[in-house]
Amino acid sequence: MTVFRPEVQALRAVAVASVVLYHLWPNRLTGGYVGVDVFFVISGFLITSHLTRGPERPRLRDFWARRIRRLLPAASVVLIASLVLMLLVVPEPLWQRTVTEIGASALYSQNWVLGASAVDYLAADGTPTLVQHFWSLSVEEQFYLFWPLLMLLVPMRRVMRRVVVIVVLVSSLAFSILTVGDPVSYFSTATRAWEFAAGALLALAPIALPRLVGWLGLGFIAAAVVLFTPATAFPGYAALLPVVGTVLVIAGRPRLGWRPLQWLGDHSYSIYLWHWPLIVAVPYATGHDLTTIEKLLVIVVALGLAVLTRQFVEEPVRRARRVRSYALAVVTAGAIVVASTGTWLTVQGQTDAAAATVAEASVSDACFGARAMVTAGCDAPFAVPAGFDAAFWAGDKGSLGRCNSTGTAVEACAFGDTTKPVHTIALVGNSHAGHLVAALETYGAPHGWTVLLMRKTGCTGATPQRVLDAMKQPCIDWSANVRDEILDPSNGIDAVVFASNNDADHYVVDGGLRSDDRATVTRSIAANLQQLADAGKSVVVLGDVPGSNPVPVPECVDGSSVEYDPCSIDRVSDDDDLVASAARSTPAATYVDLDRYFCDERRCHVVIGGALAYIDEHHLTASFAASLAPFLGPAIEASLSH
Repeated sequence: MTVFRPEVQALRAVAVASVVLYHLWPNRLTGGYVGVDVFFVISGFLITSHLTRGPERPRLRDFWARRIRRLLPAASVVLIASLVLMLLVVPEPLWQRTVTEIGASALYSQNWVLGASAVDYLAADGTPTLVQHFWSLSVEEQFYLFWPLLMLLVPMRRVMRRVVVIVVLVSSLAFSILTVGDPVSYFSTATRAWEFAAGALLALAPIALPRLVGWLGLGFIAAAVVLFTPATAFPGYAALLPVVGTVLVIAGRPRLGWRPLQWLGDHSYSIYLWHWPLIVAVPYATGHDLTTIEKLLVIVVALGLAVLTRQFVEEPVRRARRVRSYALAVVTAGAIVVASTGTWLTVQGQTDAAAATVAEASVSDACFGARAMVTAGCDAPFAVPAGFDAAFWAGDKGSLGRCNSTGTAVEACAFGDTTKPVHTIALVGNSHAGHLVAALETYGAPHGWTVLLMRKTGCTGATPQRVLDAMKQPCIDWSANVRDEILDPSNGIDAVVFASNNDADHYVVDGGLRSDDRATVTRSIAANLQQLADAGKSVVVLGDVPGSNPVPVPECVDGSSVEYDPCSIDRVSDDDDLVASAARSTPAATYVDLDRYFCDERRCHVVIGGALAYIDEHHLTASFAASLAPFLGPAIEASLSH
């Protein structure tokens, strides 16, 4: 049996307080997310102590049964409550992603779902769900599954166990350092295993350090909480600070028996479970971001729910001798997965019906989408169509999530006619190039075009030279590789189409460009465009879409009571993006302004010709992008004939 350690319970309190305060005030406690790492070290220490310090080895069956009774009931209550909250307050466009994550959380695989989503720029940038915080619980449960197998099933002496734990610690830490910055790395069990191993090693090789060292460890954790930011490369080297700090606190055993701290530690699990759904749900219910008063109320309600959950759910189930743990796990997890799957299928059925309706309208309606902006006689061009399905439009990404170069090498994806193309068109830029694939593919496929998408998040693809010391080297290198791919005769590229954001100067240097530096970079881009034109390539630059909507458009329209022209915004005179500015000064390049397909003289619209223009604040739906084909295609075709 594991001996009660008040300093460990206090560490739980510090960890949960850090996480909760960070989630509520992310701009003040900028590194509070390291509380999760403190939890991981504690789990490694306590579980390894339980598995190895008794006179007899505990049976795996009994160990796992205790874990189920300790963790599953409260988690299941929160998942069920989250499903109800979703149905009551969450916009329908988020339902499918939410129920997917609820089901994954019930099966303790949420970290892998988020890791897979993080690879997609759009998903990574998306609205968090009610259960996003279950990723860390999933990592813990996976540890509880494989660690006892390592400790109990493999016959070894204590020295050999230490060696095995050190191997896990070193290899996992090395993997964490090597992959830091990879979108999957943050959520991966493999990059977090060393944190559990650090606690496990302390359990296998206990040391008693002076109390002063324990207080120093607490200072390490506090430093990480205060000094780290979301921009800190994490976990990697940075995670050593809170992990080492936690180990020092456990080894130094400072006096941390203050009763409120112990109470917070006792309820830390339920507090962690409840705080996040409240943070996400309340703004949906109130229609505005959390105010300071509401944030304080969230804390109070989370504490109250934690007390009730511990008293009426956690403790009764943990002490009940007649509870069959494995049956409880199968029934509760199964019920949550079934309910989530049923909701997902219902939404999917509605989405499929909406997709069929939109596909038919895109062919038969002369005023569908962008056509409504340039065709005379289109009645009510900005009316919300009957049967509007926000979930369909929110998911109408087409190929947008595909083909993103993660390093400096160019990943090119082919669309359109890929067998015997008449022309090969390179579409270059970031996600604002990716969301135009549907337009070029719709026009290009019947005209014998292959469209090669060359896309990298946060890059224009048009800056292959360093003309400022502060320029970001990865984008320079990637852009240079793009230029080489375009100029390589074996690729047969006839034309290059650039598309980027109005705020692309932030891609060149952190914080954006000063006016004189902007002029320097623009001249450099113009020289690059001219070089491509001199090599015989047609060069076309597409202006940015208006975008700049304050909230995700499907959610805005879904929640609006306005039936005509909801969520439109004032037309403003944005500066051209860098590549557009360069194109305007380069006679050999063709510039195409896209504003006319979204805006009239006063307003820029989001519901146009029965189609929703955006899947979020600024990325086009595939259906609306395809409706641009009759206008963008001929502009590019004309450049090819010059």
